[in-house]
Parts: sequence; structure tokens; C-alpha cells
Amino acid sequence: MKKRYIFVCLLCFCSIFLSCDFSEKSNAQKSKDELTIQGTPAIAEISQKIENEPNNPDLYVMRGQLFYEEGQYLATVSDLTQAIDLDSTNFAYHHLLADAYFDSNQSKPALAILEKVIKKDSTRINTLLKLAEMQMILRQHEASLLNVNKILQQKSRHPEGFYLAGLNFEQTGDTARAIISFQTTVEEDPDHLDAYLKLGGHFDKQDKPIALKYYDNALRIDSTDVSALMGKAWYFHQRSKFTKAKKHYEKAAAFHPFDSRIHFNNGILHLEIKDAETAYKKFDLAVQVDKQLGKGYYYRAYAGERIGKDKADIINDYQQAVAFMPDPTAARKALQRLEKQ
Repeated sequence: MKKRYIFVCLLCFCSIFLSCDFSEKSNAQKSKDELTIQGTPAIAEISQKIENEPNNPDLYVMRGQLFYEEGQYLATVSDLTQAIDLDSTNFAYHHLLADAYFDSNQSKPALAILEKVIKKDSTRINTLLKLAEMQMILRQHEASLLNVNKILQQKSRHPEGFYLAGLNFEQTGDTARAIISFQTTVEEDPDHLDAYLKLGGHFDKQDKPIALKYYDNALRIDSTDVSALMGKAWYFHQRSKFTKAKKHYEKAAAFHPFDSRIHFNNGILHLEIKDAETAYKKFDLAVQVDKQLGKGYYYRAYAGERIGKDKADIINDYQQAVAFMPDPTAARKALQRLEKQ
């Protein structure tokens, strides 16, 4: 009887132990499964296909792309690493893996992946472009320009190569060379919208009317582009051509009603032409779009004072300005002034 009791106890202990071990493994597997199927139904669908075809690298890339679009960079890295393990010859896999690392603030592995690809094949212009762009963003200008030169050695008039060169020159303060690079870009690619915008901005600063032609070229490519519409509006605004400026602010607002910058700038314009009532409406739109736009609250209060808005509302706006403006000195002074009245 005693032996049987001991046997039963041992059996129970083993059952409990095995049950715990199985449970831990099950939970770990469940956690892993949740990582792979979380997100959209499309992700879950591809996860099911991977279960049926675990050695198909394209499926991991497809799911990794979806994870990337969802901002799930850890899952993207996991899938792309698996895809590369299955097929290391497809360099597009390496590009997406580098993007996932870079966008998750892991620049070193991102650069290392692209540099490894270049060592295998130094003629890959797309990889050189991506590497040069990342280096430019990281302000590694010497390295970036070195890779741009490698591109131009292979294709002497490559528009993206010149555009990246222009961005590097722009960041280092060499405006003259930046402009030449951007001009070469649009000579080689007449539909390079970003280069036209850059040229418009630079010639605006130099007070040259040719800036408008560059903005017009950008609008030829995309008639709704907010930067081009705002660029033209601001060009006229700075030069007190208010009717033309208003026209472009209103056009920009029609296409981009949720861009607070447009409403704010339009509000400033109406203050300058002594139309405080319209200015108030524009600042009101700006803070409705961006609830933390401190300068929007400040100028709504400023315009409100001029058209006789309720004092309590004006005080509330200045208080909001104090809360959200980087430098709330003017808003604090306005509150102090109102307290004395």
C-alpha cells in the first residue's frame, strides 16, 4: 500500500511538471503566433500561407511589407531576416530590411546591410542611392557624396544622383552648388517635383521672380501640391501682393483643409490688411485643425480683442498660447495687461 502511494504521488508530480512545462511552451508558442498574426486581416492571411509554405521567402517579404506599413518594425526585421536566410540573392529584401532598421532608429545595421550589398555588387545604383540618402539624413555628407559620385561615374547625368548631391550641398550651406545640382536634376528629369520646389524656395530667398516659374512647374506636375501652392502664396505675401497671396492660400486650403499652416498664414495676411474679423476666422480654423498650435491661439486672441470678442474667451486663448508656445512671453504680457483692465 505504501509503495502504491509513493507511485501515485510520483505520477501526480510528473503530471504536474509535464503540464507546467507544456503550458510554458504553449504560452511561448502562442506569444510567437500572436506576433506573426497581429494586425490586419491581410497579415493573418499571409501568416496562414506561411504555415503551409514555410520555405517561401516571398511570403515573408509580403508579410514584412505589411508589418512595415503598420509601423511594426521588429516584426518586419524578423520576417525579412527569415526571407534573406532563405534567399540572400534578392537585394530588394535587403532594402526593406535596411528601411525597417533605419525607421526604427537603428541606423548602424541599416547602413551595414546596404554596404554589404554594395561590396557584392558595386554597380547597384538603387542601393547606392538608398545608402547615400540615409547617409545624407544622418549628415554623413562626405560619405554620402562619395556614393553619389559612384552613381554619376556609372550614369553621368542621373537625376536622383544630382538631387541627392543638391541636398548634401544645401545642408552644408553651399547654396550655389545646391542650386546647380537641382537645376541639373530638372534638366534630366523635367517632372522632378521636389527639385522644382527646392529651386523655388532658394530663388524666393534671393528675391528672384524665377521662383514663381519653378513653383508653376511643380504645379504642372501636381496642381494640388501643398508646398507649391504655399510657396507661391508666401512669395506674393512677402511682397505685399495680398490679392494674389489670398488666392493661393484659399486654393491650398480647398485642397488641404487640415493643414493648419495654410489657415494660420492666411490669418496673418488678413491682420496685415486690417481685416481682423476674417483673420479671427482663419486662426479659429487653424486651432481647430491643430489643438496644440500655440501661436494660433495667441493670434486668435489678438484678433478677438480687435473685434470685441468676449474677454473670457480671449483670456482662455492667451492661456492656451502660454501652454503651447515655445516662447510664451508675449502671451503672458497680454494676460497681465488684461488682468489690469
